[in-house]
Amino acid sequence: MADVTQQMIGRDVVASAGGRIGKLSAVTDKGTIEITVDGPAESVFEVPASWVASTENNHIVLSHTVEDVQSYTPAS
Repeated sequence: MADVTQQMIGRDVVASAGGRIGKLSAVTDKGTIEITVDGPAESVFEVPASWVASTENNHIVLSHTVEDVQSYTPAS
């Protein structure tokens, strides 16, 4: 797991299998990050910060797929 900070907001988030998911829009105090997906129907996904595999080359790379991001339900 790589550390993600507030200073990284706006960086591209990429899935493990490749492919841009969106941009980092928030780092929460509950151990999650929020990713905003661009497009006509803009949406936000919240996933565990532990999913971040690396933060190199100005990208945030997840250890999970796009499908994992889209299907994850945060604990309430």
